[in-house]
Amino acid sequence: MHRFGPVGRVCWVLGVLAVGAPLFLSCGSPSVCPAVGYGSLVTLHVTAERAATLATLGIEMCQDGTCHSFSINALTPLTPGPIPLPTPPGAPRAVPLRMADGSIDVRIEASINDHPLDLTTSGTNTSGSSIGMSHARLKPTTTYPDGRDCGGPTTAVATLDARGLRAG
Repeated sequence: MHRFGPVGRVCWVLGVLAVGAPLFLSCGSPSVCPAVGYGSLVTLHVTAERAATLATLGIEMCQDGTCHSFSINALTPLTPGPIPLPTPPGAPRAVPLRMADGSIDVRIEASINDHPLDLTTSGTNTSGSSIGMSHARLKPTTTYPDGRDCGGPTTAVATLDARGLRAG
């Protein structure tokens, strides 16, 4: 039988721990949620045809008795990319993006849940006339990429076209 010296015994014990610890820790341990917070998002897609005639766009989002309003100058800029929009501290953030096809996606980063969400739009066209007011009730959905215990992002989507506002 081969005898290990003190250094050899330490190395042998560390080797056994290095091989056995991951196996031991993976057996029966509860799942661990990632240290990443999930953001919730409401997306309003304005079709290229509707976006081409917009001068301004007003959006009101209401859920559980709390409402937030946003105003967007849809004509600036005409090139693809973000449209500058000031956001007060602590308020939900709306990020309008003009897409390459001329459409506009307004992404509203807000704390929403899976309760019904009311979205209302209004605005003016390039002639200065009102585009009217449109309303849609959205059903937000929450996904759980790391399991229900870890939570997940909640999203809702609406589309504004020449006929008005609709979910999806």
